Amino acid sequence: MKSNNITAFDIATLLLSFIAIVIVSSLFFYPADSELRALLVNLDTLICSIFILHFVVSAIRSPSIINYIKQNWIDLVASIPMVEGLRFLRFFHAYKLLRAVRRQRNIMRDLKDQQVESTIASILFTLLMIILLGSISILLVEQEQTNGQIHSAGEALWWAIVTISTVGYGDFVPVSDAGRVIAGLMILTGVGFFGAVSGLMSAILLHGRSVKNAPLEHFIREQRKEQHALKKQLNQIQQQLTELQQKQK
Repeated sequence: MKSNNITAFDIATLLLSFIAIVIVSSLFFYPADSELRALLVNLDTLICSIFILHFVVSAIRSPSIINYIKQNWIDLVASIPMVEGLRFLRFFHAYKLLRAVRRQRNIMRDLKDQQVESTIASILFTLLMIILLGSISILLVEQEQTNGQIHSAGEALWWAIVTISTVGYGDFVPVSDAGRVIAGLMILTGVGFFGAVSGLMSAILLHGRSVKNAPLEHFIREQRKEQHALKKQLNQIQQQLTELQQKQK
């Protein structure tokens, strides 16, 4: 990865790499039959899917797919989920991305120029963080409840996705006070999040439309200037003709 090719998705991938490292490190503290460990593995698999998608898109956008794979093959290997030994390659992946970001000059200006990519990357990263924190939190407070409904990793992850999307099927409902507080925060976050997403997408579309129409507006302004100049010249010619007619009389 060259330093002049850093994008908003690369920054999001770097942040996800740090989160993946934290998840991998946390797995050692939970037994194999722990539901929280299973949830962390599921979240790690979800992050790995994003890594693989980012690798494929970056390879397609590169000038040479073969050269990109040769130079960044370790990123693909580090993104393979469900393999214990390969998880430690995330450290090299994160270190490589961090070096590329540090070499990037005027990175904030470049990210500002990539308005659409920066917005999409921010939306996806924020959505993933909400799902991650929500599913872990709800499982921690609900799995020990005897009359609770959320006891497994799959139930916690499904509940977080349904709640943040504000669909609210009601198939899994928290019963503890802490769980209901988390649910309320997730619902409010989901409503605010998707409202912000709608506003951002509308702003991007309007900005793109204004940029697209800018050449036409510039052409119209130039035509008006030319018409005004031509009209002024015609008035001057008419005035000169009037003065000549008066002199002849």
